[in-house]
Amino acid sequence: MKNRQQLTGAQTLVAMLRAHRVDTIFGIPGVHTLPIYDALRNEPDIRHILARHEQGAGFMAEGYARATGRPGVVCTITGPGVTNVATPMASAYADSVPLLVISSSLSRSSLTHAPGELHEVKHQFGVMEALAGWSRIIQHVEEIPEALNEAFQIMHSGRPRGAYLQLPIDILSERAEVELLEPEPAQLLQPAEDVLQQAFHLLTQAQRPVIIAGAGVTAARGNRQLQQLAEQLQAPVILGSKSHDVLPTQHPLVLTTSDNFPTELQDFLRQSDLALVIGSKLGAERTASCTLPLPETLIHIDIDASVIGHNYPATLGIVADARLTMEALLCKVAMRQHQATNQSTEIKQVRTALAQATRQIHGESFTMLEGLQAGLPQESIVVADMTLLSYASAQYLPVTEPRTFIHPAEFCTIGCGLPLALGARVGVPDRPVIALCGDGGFLLNASELATAAQEQIPVVIVIFNDATFATVKKEQQKSFGARYIATDLLAPDYVALARAFHIESLRVNTPEALRIAVCEAAQRTTATVIEAVLPARHW
Repeated sequence: MKNRQQLTGAQTLVAMLRAHRVDTIFGIPGVHTLPIYDALRNEPDIRHILARHEQGAGFMAEGYARATGRPGVVCTITGPGVTNVATPMASAYADSVPLLVISSSLSRSSLTHAPGELHEVKHQFGVMEALAGWSRIIQHVEEIPEALNEAFQIMHSGRPRGAYLQLPIDILSERAEVELLEPEPAQLLQPAEDVLQQAFHLLTQAQRPVIIAGAGVTAARGNRQLQQLAEQLQAPVILGSKSHDVLPTQHPLVLTTSDNFPTELQDFLRQSDLALVIGSKLGAERTASCTLPLPETLIHIDIDASVIGHNYPATLGIVADARLTMEALLCKVAMRQHQATNQSTEIKQVRTALAQATRQIHGESFTMLEGLQAGLPQESIVVADMTLLSYASAQYLPVTEPRTFIHPAEFCTIGCGLPLALGARVGVPDRPVIALCGDGGFLLNASELATAAQEQIPVVIVIFNDATFATVKKEQQKSFGARYIATDLLAPDYVALARAFHIESLRVNTPEALRIAVCEAAQRTTATVIEAVLPARHW
């Protein structure tokens, strides 16, 4: 029997979100979205998290999505709410994160005639259409169920980018008879048998294969299959800053990289005779602007056909779900007679070189990262903002499970760490969540401390304080003859600032003090800010 009801546009929207098992919405109410909030008030199964800035709300939803694997949802108003949430939407596109942005717009009659109304934007839909992977304007209440089904289907089945749904304000209160549709199951793309056979043939010929694994492995829930395939092939797996948690970092076949590629790694890759790339677009940040020397024989597996062969030529491209493809390859590889060269000694040497390079780059301040690591509970989720020690953490910090390290290093939005951590903790409330922030970046979304306090979200925020935009100043030293401008900061009292938001806070000056502070803060049921004063830098 069809589920038909007389509902307003806002009620239809909320009912369909519940049908898709949405349990959390992040946002800030406004006069244009009050019908949605009125409908939410009558839906006890959806929790609303009140942010203090729409960018913060968007990053919270992104953090929720990254930690859970389910779409994060943010609701915002017409005009400035949309332009404020545009940055998280762009970040979701860059990192393939399922983020659903729902916004109001001016009434339908205003879409073709600009009368100069409140929150009017020249082309609001065009702003978000340029940043999202899927976008749609609703013209009638009856369209809402089908539109949401399409949005969730795309986020679950294809490359999980952001989705944007725009509802004119008159539709939110308009009533109609609507059919509440059942969610459609995800349609996963199976690999073709002929390309699987070609891949198997190439793999059996390789003596020194290497695997490049991206975050697409986790998106496809193929982490276990990747580990099994690597062990079958005895192939090292190179992880990047965005895929740091795809496999346990202490696995003997895993090599973790961040923002440096020492000679030992490059020489190792030159000796490899096949690269198996899985769920990675081989972007410029991952490959040192495409200078990383990958083997000529390259198998590229990705759900997105446009990335295959885009930056590195592919001998064989497989457009399919990564987990299904690896499962099929495992069945074939398990029956092979050929054995690849044992590379364990070289892998250990490269691992050592990577660790040494990271320590050398970051100098004395690296000891603070060691103190942090010693105090982290094993089950922690770490959110690394854009600061020097966060970049180092993508190579150094050990992880044991997927979705426990969040570092949006491609779009690279300074200040995203705190709201990402809040969203992650809401999504996974039984795990400690630690945000690693720079002192400059933290201030961009510092107001979200109010959200942590009001919503009782027990995150740990570590602020590495060197009173400078260190990454930018480092580049000024390297490329501009140490001609510094606009990179030194007059630091506020971060401890006092946090306390003004009713947040527990303290200041530490040594790695041991940071270890103790992080260990204790992770056990609290309220948020904690830890200011970690870094050793003086000699620029």
